[in-house]
Amino acid sequence: MGEAKRRKESEPNFGRVCNIRSYRGLIVSPPIEIEGTKLFVKSSNLDPQELRFALLFWDKLVWPSSRALHFVSGPDEQFLESAEILERPEYTYYGDAAQGIFKGQFQAYKDREQAEPGVWALSQGENSLLCKDGLAEEGMGTIVELHRAIPIPTKDVPLAEILQFKSHRNDELLRLRQLLESFVFEIKESTEKPSALQRRIAEVDQACADLLTVGKEWQFPVYLSNFKASFSLSPEKFLPATAGGWKMGEPYGLTAAAAVATAAGAASTLEIKGDYGLRSIQRPVSPFRYAFLAHEELR
Repeated sequence: MGEAKRRKESEPNFGRVCNIRSYRGLIVSPPIEIEGTKLFVKSSNLDPQELRFALLFWDKLVWPSSRALHFVSGPDEQFLESAEILERPEYTYYGDAAQGIFKGQFQAYKDREQAEPGVWALSQGENSLLCKDGLAEEGMGTIVELHRAIPIPTKDVPLAEILQFKSHRNDELLRLRQLLESFVFEIKESTEKPSALQRRIAEVDQACADLLTVGKEWQFPVYLSNFKASFSLSPEKFLPATAGGWKMGEPYGLTAAAAVATAAGAASTLEIKGDYGLRSIQRPVSPFRYAFLAHEELR
């Protein structure tokens, strides 16, 4: 109790799952790999598949620009800028190009996270920003990963169609996002952690099933995908290894989602694993970064 009281007094964001604002924002990047001073640019534009994933689940997108190494917006980015969904604020760092890009991405995230705690997150992965060092500390975080449980529009789907879909099916999208945002917090605060874990997994399962059902009704192609949410809190801090026989990396079956996705011929599961946690910024217990991986088409 003493430690919790101390942190509440010294950390303004301690114990806050999300901001009162209803929207959520994501810092996005073209497919860039950074390792020390090495910079590998796969494309100067946002990956079209990654962009559709981001647009489906987030309301505001930020792609930092730089005078030192500027990437021009393509047609997709220009469309979202005109719709006031995508912003391109300037973060210029001269000198090493790789670290300049990394600093711009992370500073854009920090600025918005500090202004709106719990609202913003980073998009990271093979098709966005992939930074192999300098961001986080190993063992200090947790990944909650949904395997083959999320429908994502393919890269050929017009952005306007995704926006139209969101206007009609926002409840299903918002429900899943809210469950993932509060996943760790709800279990951490519960006095009955095993039952809280099982209850939350069942709720995520149903939310995935509802979204997959809607995905099958879409008039455009959809991929069955993985969805990773990374929290800056180690698993041992919110879920003891003895809770209900829980083991690190043990998959939990998502039976409702699997039943809907059965035509794709794959089981849907939820997995909790250790991950990297942020070392240089105080975070609420909502996710600080997201990633996805597309599998086969959902029919």
